[in-house]
Amino acid sequence: MKRTLLFLATLLVCTASQAQMKDPLAPLKSYAAKSMSRCADAIMTLDQLETGPANFEFYKITLRSSDQYCGGVKFMWYSPKSQQIVIGPVVKLSDSPKPLAARITDDVTKAMGNGVAAAVAPFPLPDGLRAVNLTKDTPFGPFTYHAFVDAGEQFVILGMRGNLRTDPAQTLRETIGVANAVRKGNPKAKIEILELSDLQCPSCARAHVKVDPIIEKNLSKVNYGRLDLPLFEHHQWALQGALAARAINHVAPKKYWAYLDYVFKNQEEISKRPFDTFLQEYLSDNDIDKAAVQKIYGSKAERAALLDQVSRAFSVGIASTPTYIVNGQMVGFGPEGNFTVDAIKSAIGLPAGTAASKGK
Repeated sequence: MKRTLLFLATLLVCTASQAQMKDPLAPLKSYAAKSMSRCADAIMTLDQLETGPANFEFYKITLRSSDQYCGGVKFMWYSPKSQQIVIGPVVKLSDSPKPLAARITDDVTKAMGNGVAAAVAPFPLPDGLRAVNLTKDTPFGPFTYHAFVDAGEQFVILGMRGNLRTDPAQTLRETIGVANAVRKGNPKAKIEILELSDLQCPSCARAHVKVDPIIEKNLSKVNYGRLDLPLFEHHQWALQGALAARAINHVAPKKYWAYLDYVFKNQEEISKRPFDTFLQEYLSDNDIDKAAVQKIYGSKAERAALLDQVSRAFSVGIASTPTYIVNGQMVGFGPEGNFTVDAIKSAIGLPAGTAASKGK
């Protein structure tokens, strides 16, 4: 029996080695697939590029989907020496006698279409990589994008830094600051579902109607968390709505989810008047300490923390709402959200396409 088991184990190792020899990019493809969003009818390709950053292999990741809102193109830097990986959009720096920070400022500003100021870390990471903060001014305070420049000072990548030896799900969770999520459900559940949403986003409101009943009927099976992702450059009161949510969670945490329900259901009415007027009335109507909420709501430190949270999401390529992360992988929502709803049901153990009321 032991000989048989030993033979089978040897056969499995040989088979795995042969598969890797046939496709030496298999580990990188697996890492890339887990790092990208899951999309309907997804097809992912990984192509190596000839000219790239110093000390790194350079790859193009293309994700195609029947959902026009999911997929796209990203780039991956991989170091065979340290196993370090960075995934995100890339900017090729132009030749210029200017200092490095000025070159990055000019070229990234041109690529992004809005002004940023670059600050380069003085000490290198493995493989000569250096961290870069790209900061721009907003009406709410400075907002920072996180990037890296290669040792050759020829390429900048805006994205998530991980390692081939580490599950990208772990890197994703740590980068977005999952510890800051507001939770409900079973904290010991093996199924984790994270929501990043914008309170003024109509698609988020539609998603809330579809997803929340499923979660509520399966709280014992799910560790559910939510992070605010206010797209404040597109939505007038999204950031104020998120600040109010954070304040209410501090002052009256049991009323947090009711606040979300109300705002998602009444987006159009809230938009007809100043958000501060709505908030004061809501706090009075729901017996929430207005002075305590206002202290947090108007705090510069709280606003800076919220902007940092948005920056963390952007660092992993999450720049649209709603985005759900199911057991460590982003899931594309699409126009109707059917793919995401089915992914959530499947993770919970419910048949896809069934009514939420059946998920008891």
